[in-house]
Order: sequence, then C-alpha cells, then structure tokens
Amino acid sequence: MKAVEIFMIRKSFGRNSSEKIRAEAEALVNEKHYQGYRVINIDFDVADNAGYIYAFITMKRPNTY
Repeated sequence: MKAVEIFMIRKSFGRNSSEKIRAEAEALVNEKHYQGYRVINIDFDVADNAGYIYAFITMKRPNTY
C-alpha cells in the first residue's frame, strides 16, 4: 500500500486560470483532509510552451507511517 499520493490538476492557461486552479486545489485538499489525508507539499507550475498551469498536491494517506 502506498503511503503517499500525488494528485495533479491541469487547467488551460488563460484569464483567471491561476485563481481557478487555486480554488480547485483548495477544494481537493479539503475533501481529502476530511478523508484522513495530510498535506505534504503543494506545487504550482506553468508550462509556457504547452499553455497549461498545473497543481501537484502531495498528500500522506490515512493510517500510514
């Protein structure tokens, strides 16, 4: 069983995309937190050549050491 999970969110880069991906990442973190997950790291990255903005969320699974 994996102790850590990495979630990825991808949005097209455009008007207010950073705010939209931030809100979606926050919703995912809140949802997983209530399931017992703990946040390890959250990283946002922009792929200029592809036109996307990414959120990588690393979380520790419940009941793992």
